[in-house]
This record gives sequence, C-alpha cells and structure tokens, in this order.
Amino acid sequence: MAKKRLSEVDTGQGDLFRCDITNWPLKDDLASMEFPIFSLAKNKDLETREYRRGNRVVKIIPSSVGAATVFDKDLLLYIASQLIEAKNKGKPTSRTVVIDSCDFLLGTERGDGRASFERIVDLLNRLRGTTIQTNIETGGILQTEGFGLIDGYKISHEKKRTIKEVDDRGKEVTRNISRVLQFSVTVSEWLYNGLMNYEVLTLDHAYFRLSRSIERRLYEIARKHCGDQPMWKINIDLLAEKIGTRVSRAKFRDELRQTIKADALPEYRLALDTSAKPTDVVFYTRNSGKLSRELVRLNLSHWFVTLERTEMTAG
Repeated sequence: MAKKRLSEVDTGQGDLFRCDITNWPLKDDLASMEFPIFSLAKNKDLETREYRRGNRVVKIIPSSVGAATVFDKDLLLYIASQLIEAKNKGKPTSRTVVIDSCDFLLGTERGDGRASFERIVDLLNRLRGTTIQTNIETGGILQTEGFGLIDGYKISHEKKRTIKEVDDRGKEVTRNISRVLQFSVTVSEWLYNGLMNYEVLTLDHAYFRLSRSIERRLYEIARKHCGDQPMWKINIDLLAEKIGTRVSRAKFRDELRQTIKADALPEYRLALDTSAKPTDVVFYTRNSGKLSRELVRLNLSHWFVTLERTEMTAG
C-alpha cells in the first residue's frame, strides 16, 4: 500500500504544526537529561520512582500501562528536533504537532514493519499516562506540581483488514490489523516552553542505533556533563542515580564494563578508575589528539593508562 502523505489525511484539527522537515539536527531537552525521567526497564514498569537533587524532588508516577521508557522518548526527541528546526527557520510552531507515522519510524531508525506501526499506540499511552511530580518553592511556600509528558494524542488509522499468519507455535491465526497512518500529539507546556527557550543540546543521530537503554542514558549524561571537554569523571554511585538504574553497584559496574567493551557510544568512550573508592567512571572524547593534549597538560598520562577502558578490552 502506498504511503499517504500528511496532506492526504484529514486530522480535523485545523492549522497545526506539521513535522515534515527533512535533515533535522537531533535535539534533546535539558530538563529530561538532568533527571532519569524515562524508565530503563525492558518490561512493564509500574514502580513509582523518586529522585532528589538538593531541595528539588522529582517523582515519576506510571499509569497502569507502565512508565514511559527511554525508547518511548524517541517521539519527544523527534518532536523537539522538528520544532527547534522550524523555529530556527522562522516558521510558526505550536504545542500540538501532526506526525506522519512513516516519517517518524524511519527518522528514528525504528523500521517501517507492521510491528513498528502497532507499537506507536503503546508508546503514546505510556507517554500520556506517566506523571511527573515536582516541588517548586516560591516566596517561601513549597508547591507541588504534577504534569504529563504529553497532554493528549489523536490517531488516524487505515481501515481494518484481516490477515492470516503463523504464530510462534506454528499455528495459523487470523488477525485484524489497522496501521497508524499519522497522529497528532500535544506536548506538555514544560517541554514546549523549554524548547522555545532553546534549553536543548544536540545529539548524534547514531543515538537511535543504541540498542541498550543504559547506553542511551550514558550518552545523554556524556553530552550534558562532558560536552566538548576532553574528559569528565563522576563517582559510580552518583552516576547510577543520574542514570536511574535500580541494580546493585556490582551489577551496574558490570553493565558499564559491557558498555566499555561494546564501544558503541557516539563521540565518547568510557573508562573505570577502580583505584578510586568507590569506583570513578571517566567519560572521554574519541578525539585522540584532543585527549592526549589534555592528559599532557594536566600531567595525567600515567593515570590514564591505568584505567579500565576500551583499548584494553580490544581483541
């Protein structure tokens, strides 16, 4: 079936912002990079999580369908990137955006198979159902505020059709399917306001090829805190808090070692300084010349060669 373009499908919602910009730089909002708002879990996550930073408390409350995941965030990244690019080009924007399903799936490297279209509805439900609760002090009065990741959505489907297929047990089954053609999303005010104030960082599009949720979160942390610096280090326990993992320190250290061995992060590499108690995690640039100059300048070359890092695990 030929793919319908946005102009061919009536949303019934008037003149809205349409996500139809090609070759868009990937943008991430700073607010969701600072706190681990999105779940790392592969399965349905029904646990309420709470994080503290000084006097600031952020609580993530899932709905019955589970908390929004790191992979669900792809949609918000796609929307943010489109809105920022439109703003840079002087085009009007709005909190409600219209998205062509194929453009979203291919733009975020999710593939355009039937299962990818079916997962869009689940993704929207998790984003809509997850509540972020935070405390804000104003004039000596502590206020608690709750809001969602998105305020609502509307989906345009193709007409239902019946197909026959073989299930995992080799049995032929009949299914009714209806592919999502396009959908509209109203993003929350906190996200939209942050985007309009350029509270964003640019990510490498290779982010979408990171298959492990921890890798995606580590890359976000690297972009926010290491940035253009040659290297940056952090205590493993504080990193675990920023990542949002709920595993033990030993398990988290093992996951970091897997990440070091896989060496998949764009722009950065990881290393472990096990001489520090507890372990320090070192993020460093893939630009070897830039790194070498910094190590020489700080007289840290001997220290660096003692770290557990990618070069030691090769082969």
